[in-house]
Amino acid sequence: MAMKIKNTEWINFKSQFIEMVEVLIGESDKFDFPIEGDNFEVIVDGCEVHPVFTKKPDFLKVEYDFSLCNTQIRTLSCSIYKDAGRIEVTLKNEEQVVKNLL
Repeated sequence: MAMKIKNTEWINFKSQFIEMVEVLIGESDKFDFPIEGDNFEVIVDGCEVHPVFTKKPDFLKVEYDFSLCNTQIRTLSCSIYKDAGRIEVTLKNEEQVVKNLL
């Protein structure tokens, strides 16, 4: 039986989450992640992005800022803490995406 939530905050959250996943799927074709193990630069439609690295005990993180690139994705970070991985994505607002396309 399906679980029904009536709280509008959670319903709006789900809508925004689904939109974010759809953007990530749609934008993924623009991203070129190099296969070489020692190269961490990412290219998005010709825009080369250099990562920022964070290392702490049992924790590794790499972050990319695509603010100046032709993509709806603002930042992407991947981290591993002990044996758990995490991916975080932030999106640009629509006005910023239009500015980058002009």
